[in-house]
Amino acid sequence: MFIEGMVVYRQGIEAERYVWEQVKALFSERESFGFLHFPMFKRNHSGKREIDILLVDRELGATVIEVKGININQIEGIQGHIWHFTTDYHSSTGEPFNQAEQQLNMLCDDIEKKAILYRTFSKRAVVALPYITSEQWAERGFNQLLNTPPILFKDDFEQGNWVQKLERMAIYKARLALHDHKWLALKKHFYIKDPEEVKTEKQNHFSYLFVFTSEKQFLKEKERIEKALREGLKIYIFSSFSISNSWLALQKVFRDEFQLQVFHSKEWSYSTDKLIITDGDAEKSFLKDILAPAFPHFNYGQYMATHTPHTDNLMITAGAGTGKTYVMIDRIFYLLEKVDITLKDIVMITFTNASTDEMKERLQKRLLTMFRLTGKTKYLYFAEEVKNMQISTIHSFSKSILIQLAHEIGFGRNVKVRSFIKTKSDIIEKLADEFFQNHSVKELVKLGLTYYGVINMMKSFWDEMEKKGLTRQEIESLEWGMVTEEKYQILHDLFQYIFKRCEGLLEAEKKKENAIDTGDMIRKLRLFTQSDKIKQLQMDKYLFVDEFQDSDNTQIELVASLQNQLNYQLFVVGDIKQSIYRFRGADYTSFERLEKRINSGFVPVALNQNYRTTSSLLTKLDKVFSVWGQERWGPKANACLLPYTEDDRLKGMEITEPTKQEFLHPDTKKDVLESETVHHIRQSFAMTERLPEDENKRIALIVRTNKQSLEVRNWCERAEIGTLQNLDGTFYKSDAVLHFKMLLDALLYPHEARFVVNLLQSPYFGYEIPSKLLVSFKGNNDKIIKFLQSHMGNDFTQYLEDLRLLPVMAVIQKVMSEKGLLQNIQSYYKARFENELTIEMSVKQYEKNLFHLMNIIQQQFDSMSGTLWSIHEWLTLQIRVNRNENEPMIETKSGVVEITTVHRSKGLEYHTVIMPKLTQPFSHEKTSFYVQDEKEMVGNERIVGWRVNKDTQNNHFASLQNYESFEVEREETRLLYVAMTRAKKRLILMMPKRTRENTWGRLLELALNEVNHED
Repeated sequence: MFIEGMVVYRQGIEAERYVWEQVKALFSERESFGFLHFPMFKRNHSGKREIDILLVDRELGATVIEVKGININQIEGIQGHIWHFTTDYHSSTGEPFNQAEQQLNMLCDDIEKKAILYRTFSKRAVVALPYITSEQWAERGFNQLLNTPPILFKDDFEQGNWVQKLERMAIYKARLALHDHKWLALKKHFYIKDPEEVKTEKQNHFSYLFVFTSEKQFLKEKERIEKALREGLKIYIFSSFSISNSWLALQKVFRDEFQLQVFHSKEWSYSTDKLIITDGDAEKSFLKDILAPAFPHFNYGQYMATHTPHTDNLMITAGAGTGKTYVMIDRIFYLLEKVDITLKDIVMITFTNASTDEMKERLQKRLLTMFRLTGKTKYLYFAEEVKNMQISTIHSFSKSILIQLAHEIGFGRNVKVRSFIKTKSDIIEKLADEFFQNHSVKELVKLGLTYYGVINMMKSFWDEMEKKGLTRQEIESLEWGMVTEEKYQILHDLFQYIFKRCEGLLEAEKKKENAIDTGDMIRKLRLFTQSDKIKQLQMDKYLFVDEFQDSDNTQIELVASLQNQLNYQLFVVGDIKQSIYRFRGADYTSFERLEKRINSGFVPVALNQNYRTTSSLLTKLDKVFSVWGQERWGPKANACLLPYTEDDRLKGMEITEPTKQEFLHPDTKKDVLESETVHHIRQSFAMTERLPEDENKRIALIVRTNKQSLEVRNWCERAEIGTLQNLDGTFYKSDAVLHFKMLLDALLYPHEARFVVNLLQSPYFGYEIPSKLLVSFKGNNDKIIKFLQSHMGNDFTQYLEDLRLLPVMAVIQKVMSEKGLLQNIQSYYKARFENELTIEMSVKQYEKNLFHLMNIIQQQFDSMSGTLWSIHEWLTLQIRVNRNENEPMIETKSGVVEITTVHRSKGLEYHTVIMPKLTQPFSHEKTSFYVQDEKEMVGNERIVGWRVNKDTQNNHFASLQNYESFEVEREETRLLYVAMTRAKKRLILMMPKRTRENTWGRLLELALNEVNHED
């Protein structure tokens, strides 16, 4: 048995985990047990020591392993017990062997208080250096030192012969092997149980499913059901009779939390006395073909997704509004109960930071609810453990892997993240200059091109390659095709010259700075997934991946490698109809591709019961989706626009009668689009005002782009309708972040007038400085600063003095508090907007964004690294390149309409959805560069198509453009599907009178015409 303490990330943890995995691999088949991070407390708890790795083996005795995650260059020297270290930032000392020996003595003193164990087992203290080879150690001469302690090196672990070496390292060697009774006593000291003891323990269960055909059967099991509910088990009851309302009322708290689910059908009869299914252990055909049809409200898909044996990989296709988050949490509870794991054994990858926060919040809430229902303290323990659970976005998860394995690809332990935008630009220019030393630039001029025009074009090519997730090797081996005319050969040669060299030069710069860019956090994973280096990570985890349909090829490879090489059990969930991130390299065939790459196969489960949209509206939408699902679209008229078949049809669980108002698509002239949209918003407000307080009253205007949202917001402003915007990747462009950056600018550069003026006019200080007062200084920096100081005294400079004494974040908090930032925000927005509701929502959003920024900074920096310069540098980078972070959502008020993009609306639901902008073209005619999709490759060659102007292109461009055009049309159809399925009760499409090709309006018109014709 090998036991891990709860691990919070700290420096050196990856090295400890690596050695821990080596220990488990070699000793799991022996009579052994071990602990990762074994705590020991002194008498009266006056102090604590913690052993990195404690190994107890019947033959070898007790071994304390002190792990140091350092490389050879970080050791300056060894003096006696004292080792001198140096890092990027400071020097330090340590006594690794002395520390291990003292820990061993403290441990053995406690064990040997039992007379039966006194001096009966061998003792060892060892230092492990998993990043240093014995050869490197010898080259520094450390092996010649008399004071060199017993050490396990990197090559010892790689060669797998370190057990023999360990045998020679005893501090004390027992004369005899441990007899059975002494080995048993040693195990009992650590509360290690024999397998026979474990077998006799009561087995945990997650759920019972009861099928009753008579009330007598139910009454006989009633007490057992009540007890099981109090124990925390999930109960499903199916009956052919009505169960007493009084009993159901007593169980209301369990029913409200879906711990008790009761299904009743008078028409159903089943020839059995009763049936009890434990933890889903039943014939699949009985559940699917007999029980599910007879009880239509029973969610067979959710039941199977939760109860499939933990040894199976699950592939969940979850349609819109089918409760996938609920199912993921239920599955976690199943694993906690049935497999007896803890939350640290689970890894969950979400799509956004907001999803990460939501999942943690919902899981913790569910655990606290279970404690309230059962009184069991284990749920409190799990709830506390949630904050340390590894729930993160794919970028954060990838970064954690890169940090652990950075040494394998030539990077140091403290690898940083930066943009390299300027570096990449310099590399392109440097290589272009080299190329034109042997070629004439005049050749470009003859083609009507400019040098810097071509330079900028190549920068955009490089960006597109990175978006597609291409690695250095893939970029260097791209197939550039042939030019259509000989005079364009110089461009072909230039592109090949640049892109066979640029990644290598960039890689060298990155290693020099020990830094990567944000794209590397995904791309560089292929260096591990295509080798066995990934085996250094911890094994046997349970991996949940949400929104898997938006995974790119590298992410698919990562998930497959974790399963194939590290035995991760997979739970991947998504919906290919909602794959809408192709522009980031996502591939809607991700499920198919993953299935082909893993060795052990998947159990497929479909979730089709929709809890969002009314059944009558779903029926109407189904007709539209079915048209797009027909295989008659595309260049060859043999493909579908939307992967939608009979199996994808959503079943509405809220049964409603159809109404004329639930699905509107009025023909609307361009000149009345604004007024008609406003009319429908007001009409929707009037309808939702009459609804009960606990119903969803939210109304949304869903658009394609951030630019469209600003236009629609202006419509609402003119109509004095309050708005709340929910847009894509706008967090680092929000007022709260930009104003915070102004504060950092001024604190860091207090003698730069432009920074100080910006800050003083921001809500932090709230000054009004008429520009005409500054014009007279003609841009003289010193005069402007002197002028400002003469009018405001030390109102700002006092905080510069504080920076000498206080941490930067303490000074910033002081500015916020003393200058009344939260009060100033109100005045700031009153000057910008007239509508009171818009002002109120803007203030709330500002506050939410500011708190979100504070949390991110707190997570990003500790008290030592959080300097003014480092925070400023980090935030400047985020503002420049980060378009993934979204603004946190705030709760809307009645009378406020939400304006959101489709991408941002994903996962949300509204009473009424209005889609006013259906005429935006989505063709890619202006695109000048295409990279072939990996699934379209023939062999190992990946082709590219490029075009410089209308007449200048390579031979691949036309075919790739045709392919891309249809793929874009498909993605836009999926975007429409996502937008339309956000509606709970009503959907309004503001259809243009005349539609154009390659627009949402045309896609909808084609489908609606066919639906209307059939009706």
